[in-house]
Formats: sequence, C-alpha cells, structure tokens
Amino acid sequence: MKKISNLIILLVALIIFLNDSSTYLIADHLDKYDGEINLKGTIINGTNPNIIYEYQISLMSTQNSSTELIEIDSKTTSSNFEFSKINIDESFTYFLMITHQEIPTIVFLEEIDDQYEVDIVVHDRAFTPEDISIIDYSIMIPHLSPESDVISILGLISFENIGNKTFYADLSDPNLSGLNLLRFSLPENFENLSVDSDLPPGNVMQIPTGFALSNPVPPGQHQILYSYSMPRNTTSINYTVRLPFGAKKFKLLAPEKTDINKNEILTNELTEVDEKIYEVLSGNNIKNGEIINIQINKIATPTFYDKFLSFTKKNSISVLIGTSSATILLILIFLSIYRNTQRNYKHEDEENELIEKILKLDERFKNKQIEQEEYIILRNSYKKRIKGKI
Repeated sequence: MKKISNLIILLVALIIFLNDSSTYLIADHLDKYDGEINLKGTIINGTNPNIIYEYQISLMSTQNSSTELIEIDSKTTSSNFEFSKINIDESFTYFLMITHQEIPTIVFLEEIDDQYEVDIVVHDRAFTPEDISIIDYSIMIPHLSPESDVISILGLISFENIGNKTFYADLSDPNLSGLNLLRFSLPENFENLSVDSDLPPGNVMQIPTGFALSNPVPPGQHQILYSYSMPRNTTSINYTVRLPFGAKKFKLLAPEKTDINKNEILTNELTEVDEKIYEVLSGNNIKNGEIINIQINKIATPTFYDKFLSFTKKNSISVLIGTSSATILLILIFLSIYRNTQRNYKHEDEENELIEKILKLDERFKNKQIEQEEYIILRNSYKKRIKGKI
C-alpha cells in the first residue's frame, strides 16, 4: 500500500468529513464479507456511452477520524474493473475513486449492494451552467428569541442539472466571470456565513454580493443549505436577489407583522411554521436573470408577553419557590391555556417547519447545549426529510 497526497485527495478528505455521520455503519454493512471482499464492476459514461475513455480507478481507505488517505490498489480500464481479496478492517473507511476530466467520482463501499455488480456512472465536463435550473429558492428569517436580538437567517435552495454533463467551472480561466459560477445573493453586511450541500466537494467563495460555489454539479437534483446572521444593530435589510437561473418557486418568510415593502411580482400571505405565524412573500416561474428587490424595514421582535413567558419557563423553579400557591395555580392554568391554543394551529407547511427545527438545533449546538455527534445525526435527519418533500 502507498500513501498519496494531492488536491483531489484533499477534496476527497472533505467529502469524507461531510459524510462522517454515516461512516459508523460500515462495520455492520461489511460484516457479511467476513473480513475479505472482492469487487467487480463497470464504469459507465453517462454523457457519451459509445465513446471509449481510459479511466483510472483507485481503491482507497482512510482510518476513521483521520484525514490520511491510503491507496490500496489502482487500475486503468476503459470499462470493466476488478479488485480481489481485499482485507477489510472495521476501523477504516473504504471507497472507490475515479477522476474523469478533472472531476472526482466517489463511491463508498458501504453504499454498494452487490460486490460483483458495481456500476459507477461518470459524466463529461461542462464549463458553463446553462443546464442549471432552480426548483425552489427559500429564505427564512425566524422569530427572534426573547433572550437575543441577533438576526439569524436560513436559506434552502433546491436545484437541478437537467443536462447530461457535470458542470464544473474552470477557475484557472482568466476570462471566468460571475456568469460561469454557481452564485447566490445575500444582503449587505452579512456575517458568519455557513454553507452545506449534497454536491461533490468544492470551495465556497464569499463575494460582496453573496457567495459562489466551485463544486462540480452532476446531472440530477441537488440542495444547498446555508445560514448567516446580521449585525445586532440591523434595523432594515435590503434584499437584491439575483436569479441568473430563474426559479420555479421563490419564497421569503419573516415573522408576522414584519414591515416589508412588497415586490410587485410576489404575492403575500400568512402561514404557520412550528406554532409560529410568518409573513410569506412568494412567486412562481421566475425568469432567468430576474432581480427581486425586497426591503424589510423592521423585523417583528418579541413582545413583553413573549419575554415574560420565556423567563417563567427558564426560571420555573425560582418562581415556584418564591410565589404563593394561588399564583402558581394561575401561572399553570395560563400556560396550559396557551399551550392548548398553540396546539390548535394547523401545520400547513412541513418543509418550513423542518427548517425552523434546524435553526433551533444550530442555536443549541452554538450554545453547547447538545453534543456534536447528536447534533450531526439530527441535522442530517432533518435535511433528508426536507429533501424528501421537494
């Protein structure tokens, strides 16, 4: 076995890190092979199946919780491949890697159902995003916590590459422009940007008007989940949402009674998410290159009642000790009525409810109220449920 290190290996390390919440399953999944497996399969070109290419396919491994990659074996083939008598160690993660036209394709052994019929599909490279189409573009400004005035914002973008090539911009091209990148708009003065996606590994490039991704985009549907915050002294947010790829659906959610200058191409309504009411601006079938301008003049803040309720929930023991039994009874009755009233709301938008749960989970993790392992498992679970609803 030999150790290797290059740019592609670093990218592979990143995708392993992004998938580390699932690697604990590999031991159970590979037990059926009794410590030794054989792999036999075919490389299929999904763009031009009739054109013969030479591919290099490598069997790789990395010790769990390590970024050091080990090449176990490597072969050059135009189609069929076979790796024999591979000794499996439960403390390692194993995967196959093919690089075609500078685009890596990764297949983890834990994802393989039949070790003797492993089909790996690769695609030729496209340098322009002309086949990218936005399915759903959602922005959510959640209700502010009574204890905080920090504005945290979450975005979820579902999109599709409708072509038969993998879009992968050439960052070394001196003529590369924003039109040839996968880019998205954010308001001015955003902070603490975090971007997650189900795309192959790449870089997030922060630009003054938002962010761009250098990730390869294979044919099929994908998702980007991002979050950021606004400074504490923010009194208004001016959104200039550029949609170079258009959008079949667009929506922005903000707390009820938020002061918003409505855009003429968007409609306004109210919806309920996780027992909270939101203003919703939405539009359908927005054309490529459209620019949506939205001005949020004032975001609704928690009322005195909300702050009081939050205080009583967090300090219930002190309240119980320091008050009379009559006051205790009144508080309990009040909370019971409030909760029963809240339960009567209908949950009309499950996708947005899951987004709200992710926001709460992120806040708990930021405040060190939840362990990292549990945080990763729960967040991935919510993301998979969101993807299943689009």
